[in-house]
Amino acid sequence: MEPLTPIGRWGRALFTLITCSFCLAYSQTATPPRQCAASSGPATIRAEGLTEHASDILLQCSGFVPGTAISDNLALYFPVSVTNRVDNNSLTHDAVVSVDSGTGFTPLAVAGYITGSGITFNGVAITVPASGSFNVRVSNVLLDANQLGATAGQPLNAIISTSLPLPQSQVTVANVQTAFFATLDDTGIYCAGSALPSTLTMASLFAAQTAFASTRISEAFANAFLPRGAGQDNGTRFVIDYSNFPANATLYLPDLIAGSDALVPTAGGDLGVPQSPGQYVPASGTLLLARVTGADSTGTGGTPFATPTGSGAVTLTSVSPVPLSNGSGYAVYEVVDAGPILRESAQFPTFIGLPRVTAATVANESLAPGPVSTVYTASSTAPIQRFAAVTPASDCTVVGDCGASYFPQLSINNAPIQLSEANGIETGDLGYVPIQNAGGGILNWTASVVYQTGSGWMNLVSNPGAVRVGVNTSVVLAAGTYNATIVIDAGPLAGNVSIPVTLTVQAPTPTPPAPPNQPTVTSVLNAATLTATPLVAGSLGTVMGSNLAGQNVVVTFDGTAALLLYTSATQINLQVPASLGARTSTSMVVTVDGTASAPETVPLSPAWPSVFKGGILNQDYSANSATDGAAAGSILQIFATGIPNGAAVSAQIGSQANLVPLYAGPAPTLNGVQQVNVAVPAGLTPGNTTLVLCASVAGQPYCSAGSPLFLQ
Repeated sequence: MEPLTPIGRWGRALFTLITCSFCLAYSQTATPPRQCAASSGPATIRAEGLTEHASDILLQCSGFVPGTAISDNLALYFPVSVTNRVDNNSLTHDAVVSVDSGTGFTPLAVAGYITGSGITFNGVAITVPASGSFNVRVSNVLLDANQLGATAGQPLNAIISTSLPLPQSQVTVANVQTAFFATLDDTGIYCAGSALPSTLTMASLFAAQTAFASTRISEAFANAFLPRGAGQDNGTRFVIDYSNFPANATLYLPDLIAGSDALVPTAGGDLGVPQSPGQYVPASGTLLLARVTGADSTGTGGTPFATPTGSGAVTLTSVSPVPLSNGSGYAVYEVVDAGPILRESAQFPTFIGLPRVTAATVANESLAPGPVSTVYTASSTAPIQRFAAVTPASDCTVVGDCGASYFPQLSINNAPIQLSEANGIETGDLGYVPIQNAGGGILNWTASVVYQTGSGWMNLVSNPGAVRVGVNTSVVLAAGTYNATIVIDAGPLAGNVSIPVTLTVQAPTPTPPAPPNQPTVTSVLNAATLTATPLVAGSLGTVMGSNLAGQNVVVTFDGTAALLLYTSATQINLQVPASLGARTSTSMVVTVDGTASAPETVPLSPAWPSVFKGGILNQDYSANSATDGAAAGSILQIFATGIPNGAAVSAQIGSQANLVPLYAGPAPTLNGVQQVNVAVPAGLTPGNTTLVLCASVAGQPYCSAGSPLFLQ
């Protein structure tokens, strides 16, 4: 080997320095930098909720010098209010910061300071372990999800503020979605006479055929029904409000409700699930709702009915009343057990005890998740869980039965209606719209008018099973054409129908003076009830007015003379000509000794059963009364008008509907009067009740108003 020259020695030294410098630089680059990565596993939370759990936020940190003591102020900011329980200093001990230094997460004794939509944990102390890595977790932060106004999976984000190196400071902590949907018998409960059994249980109420209306509540995603958790005041609750019930009505509800995934679900049998009180296996993790006693009208406070215990299946039999005041009351249910995986629903009947019906009415029901609250911020007293006042939409889209036959379906002929007026008098036919239910259950509907031109010129009269349309001649209109739309609305399930209406107003013509003593008609009434209803071809009507008596009195309907049964100066009783057939209106003229009245447009109906006052006789021909009631099994003789020949006739006595008559036809020797004989069924409570007659023509039922009936 050649000896090194001075240049060689310097070259070797320079090479060594370069090599060592390279090694030092390489060693520094290989050391991982200090860094924290933020993440969260966003769960779906309830858009109706005011105290919804944000998913845990996790900071995974590495590259720190072992043994270093870190003191950090960790703050989280959200687009909605933080709603944890707080003390008088706005501090919460519910939200928790935990640190994992390699042996598992340990909670730190650091309270969260809440200001509106932010929560700050001051003085988070961390000692870096030998690995240089640690994790920080924030859990149990509650948020007002309702402020986001989400309906379909809208993300809810958090912004993280910390002294730790955090390249990505925003994470999604939840997806907000509408959670609850419901079916409430189309928001109305039709009140029919309904008897209660002597012993009140679910089974005995079903056996007595006590009238009921079913309510169904469904969650849109699994785990929306939440039992009471640690640190919470209650599980998810539901507040059911009732109103407009008759003074003599009583309501009963199940104390416990087995959900859709229970051993046997509770059901009334009218919403696609077999009728049953329900069976529940204790601690099975299946849906169970318990009636809450002592809760206020918002659903706050009170105690849920005791949850069944033991190892075997429990049949849920007990019921309790809903306290009513002036026909209104409320009930509260709480989720006491539920499953986290399956999407669940629960349904229950509201039993209606009603010994008699004195007038038709529709009692209302509404439902909201609860407790219902207006406290949208952190609070020291407001309950957890709590909810905004939200009315759930129909759950048929969730359950998948929107087209099921057990839901009512509105069926209407929406052909345009033409009205006309001349000289302030209606000259054309009245519009008559039968309302039919092509589905199941009870069809509740409303009728309203939307005017495109003019206003107030239509008379819209809603009768059972029909709408009558006429001209309000008290509204003065210029000659011309006016348009409006009638909207028949039966709710989101049964649907709605729009019917166009056109009114033609003719230019006024001079009116000649009325002849002296001209007959004047003031009203045309139902002969049985003396109320303004459509008349029926072949049945009886009453004309009221003045100058109606004379030597020769004739009443014509579209030119056909009616049979007159009684005449006086102010009243005529008559039989409507049977030849009018299926017309919906007719023009009536009264002529007295050659002088005719102005034409009167009279609405007609295919049927309109109406029982005469005093027209219900017992089997021994005595008048049915409070002192002479009818015995079970005896035959009632009912005299009515408005039932055409060939109609299918049925009767309802109290809660017993669809009774088949022993006879239904013309009453012997009585023109225009029909007689219906029907047996009084067994099992009805003695005392006052109600009789209803129904006549079906072409599949459309027409029913009378309830008539008082007395039973022994």
